[in-house]
Amino acid sequence: MRNLFKAVLVCLLMIQVTAYAQKVPLKHTDYDGWKNLKSQQISANGEWISYEVNPQKGDGFLYLYQVKTKKLDSIARGFNAEFSPKSEILTFKIKAQYDTVRQAKLDKVDKKDMPKDSIGIWNLSSKELVKLPELKSFQMPEEKGEWMAYYLEMPKEEKDSLAKDSVEVKKPKKKNGNGKLKKGQLVIKNFVNGKEFKFEDVTDYALSRNGNAVNFMQSVGDSTQTVLVKTFDGKTAKVNQVFEKVGEADKATISANGDQISFIFSADTVKNKCYELYYGDLNSDSKRIVDTLSREIQENWTVSKNGRLSFSRDGEKLYFGVAPKPEKEVKDTLLDEEKYHVDVWNWKDPLLQPQQKVQAEKEKKRTWMAVYHTKNNKLVQLADKDMRSVELYDKGNAELALGNSPLPYQQLTSWDDWYSDYYLVNTSTGKRELILEKKNSDVRISPAQKYLLWYETQDSIWYSYQIESKKTVALTKKINANFYSETHDTPNDPNPYGIVGWTKGDKNVIIQDRYDFWMIDPAGMKPAVNLTNGFGRRNNIRFDYVKLDDEELFIDLKKPVLLSAFHEFNKKSGYYQLKREDDPKQIVFEDAKLYGVEKAKTAEQIMFKRSTFVDYPNLWTSKLNFSNQTKVSDANPQQKNINWGNVELVDWTSGDGEKLQGLLYKPEDFDPNKKYPMLVYFYERTSDRLHNYHVPQPNWSIINPSYCVSNGYLIFMPDITYHKVGYPGESAYSSIVTGTLAMMYRYDFIDKENVALQGQSWGGYQIAYLVTRTDLYKCAMAGAPVSNMTSAYGGIRWGSGMSRMFQYERTQSRIGGTLWNSTLQYIENSPVFFAPKIKTPLLIMHNDNDGAVPWYQGIELFVAMRRLQKPCWMLTYNNEEHNLRKRPNRMDLSIRTMQFFDYYLKGKPAPVWMTDGIPAVKKGKMDGYELKK
Repeated sequence: MRNLFKAVLVCLLMIQVTAYAQKVPLKHTDYDGWKNLKSQQISANGEWISYEVNPQKGDGFLYLYQVKTKKLDSIARGFNAEFSPKSEILTFKIKAQYDTVRQAKLDKVDKKDMPKDSIGIWNLSSKELVKLPELKSFQMPEEKGEWMAYYLEMPKEEKDSLAKDSVEVKKPKKKNGNGKLKKGQLVIKNFVNGKEFKFEDVTDYALSRNGNAVNFMQSVGDSTQTVLVKTFDGKTAKVNQVFEKVGEADKATISANGDQISFIFSADTVKNKCYELYYGDLNSDSKRIVDTLSREIQENWTVSKNGRLSFSRDGEKLYFGVAPKPEKEVKDTLLDEEKYHVDVWNWKDPLLQPQQKVQAEKEKKRTWMAVYHTKNNKLVQLADKDMRSVELYDKGNAELALGNSPLPYQQLTSWDDWYSDYYLVNTSTGKRELILEKKNSDVRISPAQKYLLWYETQDSIWYSYQIESKKTVALTKKINANFYSETHDTPNDPNPYGIVGWTKGDKNVIIQDRYDFWMIDPAGMKPAVNLTNGFGRRNNIRFDYVKLDDEELFIDLKKPVLLSAFHEFNKKSGYYQLKREDDPKQIVFEDAKLYGVEKAKTAEQIMFKRSTFVDYPNLWTSKLNFSNQTKVSDANPQQKNINWGNVELVDWTSGDGEKLQGLLYKPEDFDPNKKYPMLVYFYERTSDRLHNYHVPQPNWSIINPSYCVSNGYLIFMPDITYHKVGYPGESAYSSIVTGTLAMMYRYDFIDKENVALQGQSWGGYQIAYLVTRTDLYKCAMAGAPVSNMTSAYGGIRWGSGMSRMFQYERTQSRIGGTLWNSTLQYIENSPVFFAPKIKTPLLIMHNDNDGAVPWYQGIELFVAMRRLQKPCWMLTYNNEEHNLRKRPNRMDLSIRTMQFFDYYLKGKPAPVWMTDGIPAVKKGKMDGYELKK
């Protein structure tokens, strides 16, 4: 019997070895075909699910899954799908073929002549599929309604611009007037009975939320353009013209129930136009309600084309943007060589010149909110240059809005925090009341408009302000819980965990601590209640509220409340149901990452994603209680042929005596009797990503775990904690080096002579610091590292134009002081000052358009190591940002990074780019990938 058992065991092992042998490691060429699933949605009745699966390069598919029958259909190149409100149809766009578009680009086809998208309308009952070419856009109703609208390129032969029931009348081709307006053909279609109307020369359109009406505008004429604004009533299928003038119109807008319209119009012929605001209904002529003479708008201001035009959900308010009248165009009489070009930096400027330049276009288009009250014909300007931002509530229906102004504190953003003054603004009168000054935290008005709620970072307490009584209450002061981030480790005040929501009528506010939910009386009269019964903290489970209805204003605790759950130590995740006066009830809790729950609007069906390091985050569907779980998608079946990998959670004690966690990745065909080289990657904390799936793809800036383990590497990702302000490098050393040593001593399968580092940005800095402190690592790759904090401190983050001071004093760099009062800490944490100590060969990537970490930081370290004759290479991708965006550059970085590691850790021959370099005269003519023999 024992011999038989051994024979069976040997056979099983042989089968396993054979299975592994049949699998192949990932190659860089596999990236293009690896697919991503996105844009999933479930129909309102829960009977259908659609989603896209697209390769990284090439044409993808739109899939349609029938929940009851599990039948799966697909449309090549479909995307941006939307179900109709009652799930009768699925409408989507269809991309032009990838190869066709690519060839057109190679042929340098003009942009206007490039291949266009198409529209697809799929009847879910009859299975009939209609496709129409030359699509510009489409709009679907969000609730009720049977009408949709789609906008096509103008047909080659013009038709009658009057509405016809699918009747097309050929006419002589017209000129496009001044050629500036983009025109198209609008089709308004009843997707239930098939009836449709077509309109040409359309420049803009809007479908009502309920799908019962359309507001659209046409521009007709030859040398001059006449604007025709028309409405379509879905109930009567009638078209009415409500406006006609010579000029230009824009921003077709319609109320949610389709009974009111609005648009802006200008009769000006100059480039910088002044606009007027028009308003009306579906049947009568629209009237002008705002122009440059409107007294309610401040003097020399006007309606702006750059502002958003929208109705409140109830239709009682029409919001629009105003701005100073455009400056008159002045003819330029100077040649460029006759002009001076200078930026004047003034120490009193609220924002630095680079920041002003980054924001210049946005500032030119800035608008200030105003409102027209449709019932009483009243006009109110809400914002101005002293208070430029207004936040609306309850879809714009609410009487009160929240105004804020950061203007008095703009200079402080260079070295301190972001502060604002907050105002209560009455949308009926425009009256504003200053409530809070110089606050840097989340401030909001409660849904029923009874309270203002905010968090004070200085004392870590949530406060309420009762709007009627003007009474302020410290809500969480006496609660035995921490409402600030308990893992906060930067030299500034910690942020809160946040507000979960409110119960009906603002009776209670629900606020979360690290683990649990607290129900609190905003008036401060009743004691707080721990809604989750302390279960989260007792079990190290973090709860979050899952909002299943986007229209929800209040949380109804009488109904089942779904909570997402994550275990901080074992990294399980899943969902619980909130139970009043009892522990939350577990519904599903797995060694996996479950996330992204979405519920059908009128059914108890949900969809969600599930992933592990091995399992791609495919789409699943089930009942709301997670019963009858069914896998919907299989995005990457080719993975079964790949030698993949596995990951395990590991722990150790840091040099500071803290128990830390990390992730250790191994190849799928792992043999504990072999020795494996190990790559150590880190940023700050990564262990919570245990069940993240890493899509094989070319690198933005960091190694790809799936590729590395598939090709015989181990990967160790340690968590890093920072305890001592002013010594971030030392904290990194304490966490990373002790973690690496712990793994090396614990596991014999780690090749201790072949361990390397890799990281980007803050990770890149920590690598640059570590190689000045230890020779433990065979080589290292650092992306965009800060090498000299003394020069970086006074630099500019060119992406935002901001000074870098705030980062070193208060955030990630963690120095906690200025360059002049913490000088030694800046020097001690700057690797370039200790370059002579570096013995580790270093590969740097730093790009010349990096807007986060200045390019010269990488240069400083490279030239120091070059001067000291220490092995160092730097990859600079031209016109690339902090992380690579262009796919060819990402592919190149992937290849060079792994060639670098293969040379040092696996003993493979060095590529030519490492041994001989690539001279500037051969740039673009050779890549140097070939291995030196």
